[in-house]
Amino acid sequence: MSGAPNMTSITQNKEAINKRHTFELRKSDIANDKELKEVQEESEKLISRIKKDYDVEISKEKSSGEIKLAKVHEDYSKRITSETQRYEKMINDLKVSQTEKMAEVQQNHEEVIQNQELKHKEYLEKAAMKFEEAKTKLDA
Repeated sequence: MSGAPNMTSITQNKEAINKRHTFELRKSDIANDKELKEVQEESEKLISRIKKDYDVEISKEKSSGEIKLAKVHEDYSKRITSETQRYEKMINDLKVSQTEKMAEVQQNHEEVIQNQELKHKEYLEKAAMKFEEAKTKLDA
């Protein structure tokens, strides 16, 4: 009977080893699950922080772009206003210049006409005098 207790003892030892091994595997699984959860949580926190930083950077870039666009728009609006005023002044100056030239030309024409009329009047007076002289000569 010494063989039977040995078998029981071997079986008990095998069961104890299996239980210990199973316990260690469970303990290892629990530790691995805990470590996995910690790594996942850290990764999620890191991803969340990176996403937040990325969103902040995108927001800054959009704001910066919008500010630059607004500045360019404002600069061009000022330039357009300035150019419009410059062209309006130029047109007004041209109109004034044209009006002055027209007045000068009109005055020159009137002077020429007056001179011409004066010359015609003098010519007619001389002709009338010559006619009267010739008439008196003929009458005499």
